[in-house]
Amino acid sequence: MPYGLTVKIRKAPGYTVVTPAGELDIATVPQLRECLESPLADHPALVIDLDQVSFCDATGLGVLAGAADRAGANGASLHLVCSRPGIRRLFDLAGLARRLPLARTLDEALAALPAAREVPAGKNRAIRPGRRPARLHLSRTIAGGGQPVPGAQHR
Repeated sequence: MPYGLTVKIRKAPGYTVVTPAGELDIATVPQLRECLESPLADHPALVIDLDQVSFCDATGLGVLAGAADRAGANGASLHLVCSRPGIRRLFDLAGLARRLPLARTLDEALAALPAAREVPAGKNRAIRPGRRPARLHLSRTIAGGGQPVPGAQHR
C-alpha cells in the first residue's frame, strides 16, 4: 500500500461510516480531521472503521480521541472498528481502549449504536447481525448532498 491516506465516507440513516485507509501519522491526520468535521456536526452517530489503517502514531490517536470529545460535546456518539491486533494494542497502551468504544467488526459497532437498540430486530436490514451494509465508494462527495468532502483524495 502506498504511503498516505485516503478517506471514504458513507452516510446512512442515523449514522455515518468513515473509513480511512493508509497511514495515520503527523503528515496525514490534518486530512482525517477535516473529513471528520462535517459528519461530527451533522449526525447522531459516527463509526470510524480503522481496518484499512496500516500505521497509526500518537497524532492519529489524538485525532480519534479529539473526535470522540467533539462527538460527546455535540450529544453524538463515536464508535471505532478495529480488528488489527497491532492497532488495537496501541489503544490499550495509550489507555484509550477503556475510553473509546472499540468494536472488532462493523456489524458489532452498528449494533451498539443508540438507533440500533431502538429498532425492533429484523426491521433495519443494514444493522442485522451477520449482515454488512452496502458499501458505497465515496472519496470526493457525500451521498445525498453532493457536497465535497474536505481533504478527501480522489482514487
